[in-house]
Amino acid sequence: MIHVIQGDITKVTGFDAIVNPANNSLLGGGGLDGLIHRAAGPQLKTECRRLNGCETGDSKLTLGYNLPCKYVIHSVGPIWMGGMAGEEELLTSCYTSAMRIALSNNIRKIAFSSISTGEYGYPLDKAAKVAISIVSSFIAENPDSFDDICWVVADDLAFMAYSEEIKNAVPTKEEKKEKPAKKSKGKSKAGKSTDSASTSSDDKNAKALDLDDENNTNDVVPPVFPKAPYNKYHLDWLIDEVGNGSVHTYVCFYLAEKNNDYCELSLWYKGEPIFINGRRYYTALQYIMAEKALLFNDFISYKKIINESDPAICQKLGDSISNYDDNIWKNSYREILYNANVGKFLSDKAFADALMSTEKAILINATPDDDILGAGMDKEELLSDSGMLKVPPQNWHKSDSDFQAKNELGFVLMSVRDAFC
Repeated sequence: MIHVIQGDITKVTGFDAIVNPANNSLLGGGGLDGLIHRAAGPQLKTECRRLNGCETGDSKLTLGYNLPCKYVIHSVGPIWMGGMAGEEELLTSCYTSAMRIALSNNIRKIAFSSISTGEYGYPLDKAAKVAISIVSSFIAENPDSFDDICWVVADDLAFMAYSEEIKNAVPTKEEKKEKPAKKSKGKSKAGKSTDSASTSSDDKNAKALDLDDENNTNDVVPPVFPKAPYNKYHLDWLIDEVGNGSVHTYVCFYLAEKNNDYCELSLWYKGEPIFINGRRYYTALQYIMAEKALLFNDFISYKKIINESDPAICQKLGDSISNYDDNIWKNSYREILYNANVGKFLSDKAFADALMSTEKAILINATPDDDILGAGMDKEELLSDSGMLKVPPQNWHKSDSDFQAKNELGFVLMSVRDAFC
């Protein structure tokens, strides 16, 4: 009943539910959490917003939407702090709460991820030991309630760790072994299972990313999110609003210096630390550039960015990443921009207060040198003294270009504001 396979949890079939290693917001993030959200589609994030987050050590249930399973159990694991901050108890609670949810919803076939062992840093061998022990005990206490319990892992190391624990767990129903598990010397093949259950070819993919491999050539696939909530506002929408004579209040922002109006809305603004998927960021820009480096598998730049507090240096590092493809980035940055500002809203009260104080105003990133994230024009050009729009949006562009400005940051911030209204 309990086994492990190596593959992509977003593609495995034959399970009633998969378990997502979620963060406290439940709104997706980096790593596997983000992959699951993207595979499920924007409806998953919409449902998650109604759940008002989740405490560490707890789990919550949603539908699976575009995933090949009916449900997703979102379980928030602990960040590893050296083992002295109750991490084992919290991880135990994750698996127990997930199994209780499954039991109460007649979910008999579950595909677990390796909770907390990614960006949260929980040692793999310790996490596997907790996971297999708790789930085995739960099954023993609830016989005939489950048909298939599986861990879907991405690499050989995780496959071997869970395989060893499963081998030790089989006889422990009657007699517990106190000996530490021996490390396997052999290297498992992708797709191999520890029991006789066969796996489809779709399950045999997704090798773990090696952050030390400068020659990593994993394919970059551009995500597509046509119905995502952050697409509600865009330039064509504003052009129509202006053309139809709709009356709006406009708010411009640009510089991150604290003596500027609405400086908190800038991506470069340094307020409270921003926590997204368990990792700390100094600015929203740092998160965006880190995600950009990960998207294009430039792990050298990623390591530099996540250890850099200066947004100007983060920007330079992000502008020079290898393997960059402009079309892929254009299809990705709205999602990343949105996640950055949701995390910022949940972490920094000053930012949240500033954003909510704009009420229903049209937000314009009055950046004179940026036609994508900004409007390509400064505040004095855009607005009259009375706050009326002087230049229609179809005419926005920086002075030395006729490129159509998009005001992406302004529109995404309006979507974030909607999410918390």
